[in-house]
Amino acid sequence: MQPVVVLVNIAIALVLIVIAAGGRRTRGGGGWSAAAAALPLLAAGLLSGYVFGEDSYRGNGISRWGAYRSPGGALGSMFVLSIGLMLVCAALLTYAGLSGRNRLLRVTALAAGMLALFLLVPTYLGFSLN
Repeated sequence: MQPVVVLVNIAIALVLIVIAAGGRRTRGGGGWSAAAAALPLLAAGLLSGYVFGEDSYRGNGISRWGAYRSPGGALGSMFVLSIGLMLVCAALLTYAGLSGRNRLLRVTALAAGMLALFLLVPTYLGFSLN
């Protein structure tokens, strides 16, 4: 397992939670608030790169997707759900930031942070600990 990607994911989750707790500090800068949408996209990109990257434990250049995902298992579904929910959060954060909807931005940032902690981290671990 490469702990750096998990640590970066946890850092992204914590930043999103801080944004959610920010209250009035997120107002006024619609472009800055919309830039928060890059964080769920970054988390989704890191997860995709990790899952489809070469498995260092096995040889022959097999990806973690091919090495750890069992047909009919939950790991593939967890990956697809993780990516899909992060894309939805990014879209909602963009909309909330550009339209000035502070409450929606905070709720979505909190949801994205919690998803990064409680769905993406187990997905990383599932593709690492077999």
